[in-house]
Amino acid sequence: MTISRPWIATIVVAVWTSPITWAQSNTVETPPNIVIVVSDDAGWADFGFNGCPDFKTPRLDSLAKEGTVFQNGYVTASVCSPSRAGLLTGRYQTRFGHEFNLPAARQDTTGLPLTEKTLADRLKAVGYDTAAFGKWHLGSGEGYWPADRGFDYSYIFLRGSRGYMPENKLTDNDRTMRLNGQPQQLKEYLTDSIARHAAKYIQSKKDSSKPLFMYIAFNCPHSPLQAKPEYQQRFPKLKGARQVIAAMQTSMDEGIGSIVEALKTTGRWDNTVFWFINDNGGATYGQFNNGELRGHKGTLFEGGVKVGWFVHMPKGTKQPARIDSPAISLDIARTSLSAAGIPAHQLKDLEGIDLLPCLTGNTTSLPKRPLFWRQSNKGSVLSDGWKLLLLSGKPDQLFHLAEDPNETTNLLSQHPDKAQQLAQLYRKWNRNNIPPAWRGRKIRKESPTSQKATRKNRGKSYALKS
Repeated sequence: MTISRPWIATIVVAVWTSPITWAQSNTVETPPNIVIVVSDDAGWADFGFNGCPDFKTPRLDSLAKEGTVFQNGYVTASVCSPSRAGLLTGRYQTRFGHEFNLPAARQDTTGLPLTEKTLADRLKAVGYDTAAFGKWHLGSGEGYWPADRGFDYSYIFLRGSRGYMPENKLTDNDRTMRLNGQPQQLKEYLTDSIARHAAKYIQSKKDSSKPLFMYIAFNCPHSPLQAKPEYQQRFPKLKGARQVIAAMQTSMDEGIGSIVEALKTTGRWDNTVFWFINDNGGATYGQFNNGELRGHKGTLFEGGVKVGWFVHMPKGTKQPARIDSPAISLDIARTSLSAAGIPAHQLKDLEGIDLLPCLTGNTTSLPKRPLFWRQSNKGSVLSDGWKLLLLSGKPDQLFHLAEDPNETTNLLSQHPDKAQQLAQLYRKWNRNNIPPAWRGRKIRKESPTSQKATRKNRGKSYALKS
């Protein structure tokens, strides 16, 4: 397969135009606050709202019950940094070379390309106060920090992970907590600190009439697996890493509860679009629970890119309880900007769709459209219930997710025409990608246990034939 990758980039300027009607009986007079909360490396079933069997996340579960759960919600990458690049730009990160995690040796010279506009850039331009909290992982060098990417306020660390426990001294490196760029000693559990700073920021804006855009990226439950001992004791029936993960998730759940409470006490909650999403599939270094999904973080199987995800809309919105149609994290940017009143013609460079018609009860399903993933010489496309994995040097794999959501049976040899059709969609999409701007670490191979699932009917690589 020949890959052509011209780079297409369009920059738009957004302006606030008009109020939004959330439901027939409720017209929002001012733009809504927009809050995006991201968790890190959890499995699909590590949340109560997705059926976690051994612990609950009651605050998240309550919000999900009042909102809309995306039962088939995806992110654009199976690892942290490119997933966040897609989320914050609303564009496939392969369009601008952000295909892998930032290389450790080049984190001071690489990052989310400065040619790309973030959600914060766009919302700040239409009058929003913008703030980022927690894990950044989009560049630690000059020009790549939150203040350079549209955020007025930040409490973050720059790298992809750091320890959770309080520090006994102030440091100054890429893992140091920074308040508006200035190093801060971590004096409490990391998850608590992120939540407390986010809630404090909301309180500081109590008397402001400007809407808020908040990007709150918890490190939880990414490694190192560290929990407060007293929280681990809440789960005596769990052992080892699973007990630690349960305690970590509980801290995050409580922290999110405190953020929601701050929005309520300041009178902002009733006019807030609140997103919660995990950044990629469950990792292999801990006992994360991906349910029955095949694969894990770092792979293009469902277990690498299908994530826990819901949205809670402003008061008065009649939301569907769940959306079964495939959605992708790119939709968050498009929907948020639409909710902020930015007209569709100014969002043509974004690649997600506007979910508002569905979220406000006007329809119960999303438009059919293909979804794509690329990871070096591997690729994947999902369309109308069929998913094709293009595996360079190995036979491709074709799954009918509508009947086989856990990718147990490779149907490539039975449906070569379907594979060809999907491969053609992928090639057309891939023409507008560019080569990776840097290379990441080698992805861990799929385990022998999960490999066993598709040994039947592997077939030849029909999909790569032109």
